[in-house]
Amino acid sequence: MSKAPVEPVRRFLPLMAVVLVLFAVAALWPLVGNSAARNAGAAGQIAVNLVPFAIFFAAVAAAARAEGRTFAAAVGISRRHLGLQLLIALGLLVVSLALTLALAAVGFRMFGEGQPQLVMFLYAAVRNFILVGFGEELIWRGYVLGSLRRALHSDTAAILLSSALFGLWHYPGGQDVLQVVMTTFFGALWGTARVRIRHCSTLATGTAHGLHDLSLLILATYAA
Repeated sequence: MSKAPVEPVRRFLPLMAVVLVLFAVAALWPLVGNSAARNAGAAGQIAVNLVPFAIFFAAVAAAARAEGRTFAAAVGISRRHLGLQLLIALGLLVVSLALTLALAAVGFRMFGEGQPQLVMFLYAAVRNFILVGFGEELIWRGYVLGSLRRALHSDTAAILLSSALFGLWHYPGGQDVLQVVMTTFFGALWGTARVRIRHCSTLATGTAHGLHDLSLLILATYAA
């Protein structure tokens, strides 16, 4: 009799472990990373900045293996219908940028810091597009959203919960309340596209997210 409620919990232990790792690193790394990078040169700072992403992907890969799935299946990425996915990505980008620029125009702080140094700008561009844009989509709209859909048996609940967690996850990173709200909204936008639009994989949402973050870096650097 006692085994019945245990099995569902055990089934989703990998998901709970991944979310715990995501929040633990987000909360602790600003302190640990800043300390490690304080006296490091550009190469050292880049290395320090890459460590959290390595931890995130290792956690997701371990969870996927524990569940008996391939990494690609766990993160919801597919190259099928590539042209359509790119069109979806551009549509999502237009929506996210239009809202961001509208809020910036009325005085809200929507951009981060620019990178006037060429080497650091190029690194930040690659990081924002590939690691932040694609990486966060593979983790949040891929693994976390997919796992919550199976756990909750509700697309709407999975989108709302994963988006709320996604927004809160950014708070230790220095975002203010409005930015957390907007991050939650964008998570819901990309999550809804992932679930509701046919053939939309994390390749499409990752492209949209990556281009969004890259656009904000360019604006912060050259239009500020």
